[in-house]
Parts: sequence; C-alpha cells; structure tokens
Amino acid sequence: MWHYAYSSPNGTGRVRKSSGTSDQQKALELAAREYDTSWRVAKLGERPEYTWIEAVVVWLNEKPERKENKNYDLIWLDKYLANKCISEIDRNLINFIKKEKQETGVKNRTVNGVLQQIRGVLNCAYENDMLDKVPAIKMLPEPPPRQVMLTPNQEKRLVDELPDHLIPIVIFALATGLRMSNITGLLWENVDIKNRHAWVNIGSGKVKTKGIGIPLNSVALYVLENLQGKHPTNVFTYKGNPIKRANSKAWRNARKRAGLSHLRFHDLRHVWASRHSMNGTHPHALQDLGAWSKADTVRRYAHLSSRHLLVASENALSESATNLTQRVLQ
Repeated sequence: MWHYAYSSPNGTGRVRKSSGTSDQQKALELAAREYDTSWRVAKLGERPEYTWIEAVVVWLNEKPERKENKNYDLIWLDKYLANKCISEIDRNLINFIKKEKQETGVKNRTVNGVLQQIRGVLNCAYENDMLDKVPAIKMLPEPPPRQVMLTPNQEKRLVDELPDHLIPIVIFALATGLRMSNITGLLWENVDIKNRHAWVNIGSGKVKTKGIGIPLNSVALYVLENLQGKHPTNVFTYKGNPIKRANSKAWRNARKRAGLSHLRFHDLRHVWASRHSMNGTHPHALQDLGAWSKADTVRRYAHLSSRHLLVASENALSESATNLTQRVLQ
C-alpha cells in the first residue's frame, strides 16, 4: 500500500495519508490531485473537494441506525466510486454504473436500489454544503407492487392446512401486520398483556425502523394468552425451541394444499394493510401501525378505500349550493 506526504499549502504542517492502493502510478495521481485541490482551497478560496468515502461517512453518521444495515449496495459501489471525488460523479458515470448493475442480471428494482443509494449519499452531501449540485438520476421502470388479498374462505383453507405450531404465527401476522422476523423474535419480556401492548425488537436492529410499539387487538391478544407458559423467554416455539423461520417447508406445503402456492409469508402484511384500508383506517394511522417511515408506502393501499376522504369531500359544498340542489331536485 502506497502512502504520500506533502507540505500543507496553508502552512499548517505536513499532510500524511494512505493512498488506498498498491498501484504506484494511481497513488502518485491521487497525491498530485489532492495537493492541487489543497492549494486551490488555501490560495484561491475554492470549495474543498470531498471524496465519495467522506460523503458516505457523513451519510452514515447522520442517522446511526444506517450502520446496522448490511449496506450491500455501498460495498458493491466501492469499485466504481471509492477513489472518486463527489464532484466527479456525473450523469455519465451514474449511467455507466446503472448499466454495469443491469448486466449482472438483477431486476430493475435492485438496480434502482443502487441508484437510490447514490442519490441518498449525494443529497446528504449537498445538504451539508459538500456539493454544489446533485446530478439527475433516472430510475428504471418497475412493475407495480404485488397486490395480494385473502378471502375469508382462502384464509380458512390456509389455517386448516397449517401445522399446529404455525397457526398462531399466521393468525398473529394477519392481526398485527408484523414482519416474520419481528414475530418469530418476539420475547415475553416485551409483551404486556394487561395493557394490551408489545414492543418489537427494541435495539436489535432487526426492525426496519427503531424499536416500535404494537397495540394488541382482540385476536392478537387471544393468541398471546393461549401461548403463555409454554416457553420462558420466546413467544412462538416448536417442541420447546424458538421458531426462527415461519416460511418453512411446512408453510410451503400447507399453502400448496390450500391452493395458495403464490402466497408468500410477507404477503400477510399486505393483506393486513389492505384490510385496514378497506375498513376505513386513516392512512396516517395505518402508517403508524405499520411503522413505515414514508407515507408513499401507505399510499399503495389508499385506492382500496376512499372512506377517509369522505368528510373532506363535503368541504367542496357551499350552503347555497346545497339549498339550490334541494330545490331543483324536489
């Protein structure tokens, strides 16, 4: 690994750094570029140049919970951006990265995930005065999200085919909308049956947001009451051991026998949200119940019901217009 050093143009002393490469020529180019940038900042008052890595560090530190994620996209982007200044990341480079990701054979949604990662870091850099402008990033078209519903008859067929240890998990999922890992990881110490409340994976990093509170409706409460005393720590168990995955072979066989081979366990969360929307739950309340950080996620269910807009629709009517309509239609 090559290192380099130079006298700081602003007179603060020697600057010593690792080039991050074993290629001597690349190390020389990096050192020359950094010295040139330092000179321009010190002598001409130009904005300092920030690297992609520096921008990523700022982005990660802005919200510490981001560090809990695997950040696979950031790791994949290293070979394209690790040695780049953020001012060099233009539309041409982004389109090149987009094409490279597409050629790995992944779906457009996965490619867009990489593009969103780039945009997120650059937007953060812009907000922190590290960048003058964020280049436009055009996303690839994606198919509409899966819309899966279960009729009461389909739900009954599924439950009838499930083995006994999976029945309470599936019923609890349909009652609460929790993700599979949040259900299987639920501990008794985070359940308050008396106050009809539970807390999901507080501080574990397994939930997409921070630790969240879950109100226990009558069905969820009934499930938990019937499981009390079966295990000292974990709520959902099988033969005395905590259940780690609910989408097991037993789940797959049961859904097949029920004629629901297309159904994924995560679809139960969509069914839960769709039922809320159709029964009139306000989108803001649904967002809180589902612990979604963005309202856009909830809007995918809004078309299923307009009940929450009914009161607002009356605001378009004036008293005179109402009286006139009544006279005309009498």
